[in-house]
Amino acid sequence: MIIVILVIFTILAFLALMMIKPMVWRVLGTVIGLLGMVASVALITANMHDHYGMKTVTTTTTRQIYSATNSQGYGVLLYQNLGTDGQEKIYIYRDQTTSNKPKAVTPDLNMISSQKTIDGDKAYRKDTKTSYVYKNSFYKFLFGIADNNHETKSQRVVYEIPDTWIVLSTQQAKTLQAKLTPKTDEEKQAFAEQQQEFQATAQSDPDEAARNQVDNIKSILGI
Repeated sequence: MIIVILVIFTILAFLALMMIKPMVWRVLGTVIGLLGMVASVALITANMHDHYGMKTVTTTTTRQIYSATNSQGYGVLLYQNLGTDGQEKIYIYRDQTTSNKPKAVTPDLNMISSQKTIDGDKAYRKDTKTSYVYKNSFYKFLFGIADNNHETKSQRVVYEIPDTWIVLSTQQAKTLQAKLTPKTDEEKQAFAEQQQEFQATAQSDPDEAARNQVDNIKSILGI
């Protein structure tokens, strides 16, 4: 609607300047038109730059995530550093147990991602999102053409990871796969015995077996 108002004032200023003969009415009409144009542009600028007529609302959602790999007994959250400073990461996981392909989440300029250790044996993604929404229907009607209702101001994503999971970089995952592949007969026998031990523990205490596997991976990778 604000665009329509701007057009109306522009037309008013043009018609007053070009078509009205009496000087007083010409000046008055032109001034009103110009003031309306300036006010309309100022309101548009305030809405686009400072979100005039809007307020912020914060919503929090939590959903379970699933291992990025086909690991047995323990979960894996993968990440890949984004940029050179390593502060932002692309996180990789499955959002459904039936997903054939892991999901990669790339952060944008408004997103901050982090990790948190929690109790239990399930992993979650917790999103806290702050968005701009119009204060009421009047402001929505006035500025709705800008299509900025529910525009994201900031988003914080926390990956809540239990000790039955491990967080690895994609490079660490490749290194682990190579190190876990037995090459000699002795290594194959030791690997088989270790797997039998994990399986035996898993039957009586799956969480303990998962923690043992996670500790073993950390020992192998030196992390």
